[in-house]
Amino acid sequence: MRLSYKTFLSFIITLFIVSCTYEGVGNDSSSPGGGGGEIDDVKSINLSISSENIEVNSEITFTVLSDKNDLLTSSCKFFVNGTEISGNKFKPGEAGDYTVYATYKALTSSTKTFAASAQPIKNFKTNVLIEDFTGAWCGYCTRVAYKLGELKKLTSQVVVVAAHYGDALQYTKITEMTNAFGVSSYPHARLNRTAKWNESQSAVTSLYANSSKVGVLIESSLSGSTLSIKIKAKFAETFTDLKFGVFLLENDLLLDQRNYGDFGYGSDDPIVNFEHDDVLRVSLTSPLGDNIPSTSTKAGAIFEKSFTFEIPETYKKDKMDIVAFVTDKDKKSLNARHSEIGKTQTFEEL
Repeated sequence: MRLSYKTFLSFIITLFIVSCTYEGVGNDSSSPGGGGGEIDDVKSINLSISSENIEVNSEITFTVLSDKNDLLTSSCKFFVNGTEISGNKFKPGEAGDYTVYATYKALTSSTKTFAASAQPIKNFKTNVLIEDFTGAWCGYCTRVAYKLGELKKLTSQVVVVAAHYGDALQYTKITEMTNAFGVSSYPHARLNRTAKWNESQSAVTSLYANSSKVGVLIESSLSGSTLSIKIKAKFAETFTDLKFGVFLLENDLLLDQRNYGDFGYGSDDPIVNFEHDDVLRVSLTSPLGDNIPSTSTKAGAIFEKSFTFEIPETYKKDKMDIVAFVTDKDKKSLNARHSEIGKTQTFEEL
């Protein structure tokens, strides 16, 4: 069958149109994944930032995704502290807190915040808080006491607090602590307020091997029986919902101790005039900690709090120590510090 010239020409034109239409599918930059161009039917946009804490003159990057996870960054406008910037990168020229939001057509993202620090933000040495729930009536508690003593010989990065129950050294708010941490049997020592200690050294060393984002220091002086304390906490990143606690401890307290075996102190039962150390006597805060204002827990910020305490005559002033710690909303200790009275500490920056 022979085709006329007009029929043949019509066939060629149709074929060309179909071919061009097919080849164009998916090559438009406006299609999903096509290089971050404009996308149709976007209902909301999500802004993310590369960091919440940076140093002055360091670069921070902003990224925008649609509600369908399409990349929209190149089609958005960005506003830092209310002023539009060029592109999606920004270098803060001075220390402080910054806000950023993005717009895409008629849509506006939620506002994000970030902080710029004038000084390099350093991490801190970690000290493990170990709270030993104990009592002179507890015949197996000497086992934990001995192991804690060996730990203190091994490292200075443990902060031990002995919270007594049911004896002459009982802490007045011990029930509040045991209820909060689920202490129902003795001996019971907790690491950083999160888990019961299995009494192995490795369980402790693994915790202080990592650096902390929170630093703690203690300053104190004694005038007569008046004890003045200042505690400070410094933050390497921005936190919320933190608490701080301050304890006063007493050492070298003699009290007969039940003993159900030779756990390092011999096998006498009881051990007469057993030396009890790190005994929790007073909490200058709630034993579970007092709130730290969120304005004081931003990256690079320093929180401080001062206390004055009249030491009772029944306490031996030269045998007393101070413990301070910072915990998160889950009661986990982020870092702790121990100090003798009359010392001035610095942050243990790494």
